Amino acid sequence: MSQQTVVLGGSGAMTSGCVYDLHKTSDFDEIVVADADEENARRLIELLDDDRFRFEPVDATDADDIARVLDGADYVVNGLPYQFEENVLDAMEEVGDLTGVDLNAFDFDDVLSRSESFAEAGNSLWFANGGLVSTIALGMAACQTLDDVGDVNFYWGMWRLLTQTTPGLTDTVTYEHDPNVDERAKWVDGEVVDDLPAFSQQREFEFPEPIGEESTYVISHPEPITFPKAPIAQEKDVDTIITRGAWHDEWKRYERTLHAAGAFDSDGVEAEDTTVDPVEVMQTQVKADGQARESEWQAPADLSPETDWTPQTILSAEVTGSVDGSDERTVLHFTQPFPFFDGNDITLMREYGCYVGVPLSVTLQLMAEGSVDEDGIFITETSGLDADRYFEEMESRGFELREEQTPQPSTPPTQD
Repeated sequence: MSQQTVVLGGSGAMTSGCVYDLHKTSDFDEIVVADADEENARRLIELLDDDRFRFEPVDATDADDIARVLDGADYVVNGLPYQFEENVLDAMEEVGDLTGVDLNAFDFDDVLSRSESFAEAGNSLWFANGGLVSTIALGMAACQTLDDVGDVNFYWGMWRLLTQTTPGLTDTVTYEHDPNVDERAKWVDGEVVDDLPAFSQQREFEFPEPIGEESTYVISHPEPITFPKAPIAQEKDVDTIITRGAWHDEWKRYERTLHAAGAFDSDGVEAEDTTVDPVEVMQTQVKADGQARESEWQAPADLSPETDWTPQTILSAEVTGSVDGSDERTVLHFTQPFPFFDGNDITLMREYGCYVGVPLSVTLQLMAEGSVDEDGIFITETSGLDADRYFEEMESRGFELREEQTPQPSTPPTQD
């Protein structure tokens, strides 16, 4: 590897971990941190003390400006908010001959429909990257432990206080609980069953500490839609796939209060001759507190004084099936390191976000070395990713993969 890489939105909470990992593990000649937030981008680059890195301002609302930044690059990481996805795709198609990874996981059909034109432009883009690479790889690895697979259950354990957040994460969590969203789905016997209610499909699941045993429920994640495309899922003839999430009690109380107050269905509340959206008002308050926290770069030990645990996301996959005719259950947990930034002063959500940022770096480097070689736009399930190799790379960076394999209970928990 000896070429230029551009990280769009490179100083964000989720992508800073990617930039830091590229600093630690890659041998790209030049790495451009392209961002609208010059202050944070320059502070991150100063922390690296690596001559390969430089800052470039970018206007994400302008596809031409994104193309300007990408001109001359060989590799790209898209860590910009999903609202700018079309601009990024337009810019990549204009520039051409780019290899990249994309954090966005919205609008699958629209994005994937551009695969052929992307391939014609010489582009290769790994879509729905970040933490989703880890959950899909967990599912692949767990399925490999059984002869036959019945259920595949994915779990996202998102363990942080209410105001330990970013604007993007705040919107995402509330979107996943919005009763009007119809994207909560499960895969059952070859068909997608969608429009599942918020807080439904509840199931108890035991995560590693600090989460422990928690009630989980369905979230609007793409694994039930995309995992059936994985060769291992087809080989094992998987019956049921569902993704559930668990949040700290502060988040659960917040989201349930919005539900109980009817805030999601409100036409607005009159206040001083204007109409305000109650969900938007509460979201604004939560985001403001979160952004105030993110302005403070501190030693890792000082980032969460309210808790005796480290805010983190634990990803798990639970697969049931059989081995040699006996019912078996395999559970894989994937935990993130702390501190990831080698004890340097950093912000809480940048530490938290390494579970997203590091997969971006690892997968980009796998593409650069030719271990993943697909044209156009593709997802993890169709990338040809070697899950064992992926976890080896992640574990070399301090992440931990834990496996539990036990006989199934005599009456296994059912999917609602």
